[in-house]
Amino acid sequence: MKICAIVLNYRNAARTEACLCSLAGEGLDAVLVVDNSADKHAAAELASVMARQEGYVDCTLRLLNPDRNLGFARGVNLALNDEAARHCDAFLLINNDAVALPGMLAGLAAALADTGAGLVAPTVIDAEGKPQPMFWYQRFFGLQTMRPLPGSFPYLSGCCLLVRRDMLEEGKLFDAEFFMYGEDTLLGWRLACAGIKPLRLDDAFVRHDSAGSSRRGQFFYEYHMARAHVLLAMKTWRHPLEIPLLLASKCVGLVLRALWRSLRFGSPIPLKAFFMAWVALDIREP
Repeated sequence: MKICAIVLNYRNAARTEACLCSLAGEGLDAVLVVDNSADKHAAAELASVMARQEGYVDCTLRLLNPDRNLGFARGVNLALNDEAARHCDAFLLINNDAVALPGMLAGLAAALADTGAGLVAPTVIDAEGKPQPMFWYQRFFGLQTMRPLPGSFPYLSGCCLLVRRDMLEEGKLFDAEFFMYGEDTLLGWRLACAGIKPLRLDDAFVRHDSAGSSRRGQFFYEYHMARAHVLLAMKTWRHPLEIPLLLASKCVGLVLRALWRSLRFGSPIPLKAFFMAWVALDIREP
């Protein structure tokens, strides 16, 4: 099985280098790094990292620079259609702030081949060394839980996924309307509708410190998180008649979330983001 890894970088070459080092010698056929930095200084730092990696990497290594921040979904979709990815059978999506632990890729590849699953994920270890549970998304109120609730479905974190090529639709894996956050949740909905149970391995691990490229309380984070919930309300319906109910209930859940977060951070930004999230805005920088 030929596997291509896809890593998105946003102004943090040091984290990207640590991620790439964890993938060295794991049997990858290609590694594609998409630079979403849209910043000359950050681009120069990443170029230096890539030059160092080329000295000992054992597969094709390519840097894709779209010259603007495409967001997560579009960045991944860009890499999936690169020439170096077209001959691969599966794709390892891994955040640049994640580090693959030894044997992770081999375990994922074996599970993908043996089970016939469309995608498989490792267990994510957080910054405190604790394994994260499987998450469920309640589509009416936008609740993320560790146990199923009425109206919820499971999804695998986009932090690290091994995806078989036949999971792509017209060369794409994620819905490009999502800039960041929510695209992995919608992928989980797609699997649920197809009757496919998410597969997460208990003996393959990735460490993820979830530092992220944005801070909670910032307008960038609050807008894109709220926008993801709005988009999910419009896309996770079983019958078109559900859409008004999904939007109405999601509105209640989001306004309560925004009020709580505004109080928590002592800022009107989360509430402002809630109102603006109902409109598609071109907000690419924190």
